[in-house]
Amino acid sequence: MEINTFCPSCGNGIFLKAMPSAGSIPCTRCDKSRETTGNGELDEKGALKRCGICGCKDLYRQKDFNTKLGLWVVAVIIGLALIFNNYLIPILVAGAVLDLILYFALGDIVICYQCRAIYRGMPISEKVEGFDLKIHDQYEFKPKKSEDTKEPS
Repeated sequence: MEINTFCPSCGNGIFLKAMPSAGSIPCTRCDKSRETTGNGELDEKGALKRCGICGCKDLYRQKDFNTKLGLWVVAVIIGLALIFNNYLIPILVAGAVLDLILYFALGDIVICYQCRAIYRGMPISEKVEGFDLKIHDQYEFKPKKSEDTKEPS
């Protein structure tokens, strides 16, 4: 199991090899820490049921592929197709074949909607579905704690 999370202060990656316990995880860059609830939960097959960082039950799955690298690959394919326009169709077909190979070759990861922690190297439950924008927006745009306590003006 590998868990990737981020320092809320500086954005540095924090990498864990096991489910964290309640407390804080120190950041190696800024010497601050990320708080954890320690409420992580696995099912009987070892698949994630609850995030170990924030305790959230809302999780989604996606392919374990660097999206920035994917955009560069698309840009290179389009650039080659525009430069060598006599070979437009073969270049685009080769790009589609590369995409198909990567789709089947790469495994899936589980990501928490709330804290965006990434879990890899573990079984994935059938209950964990793909990304859902509605669930994402509930976490992304929910009022902050300080706004919850303000009186209406």
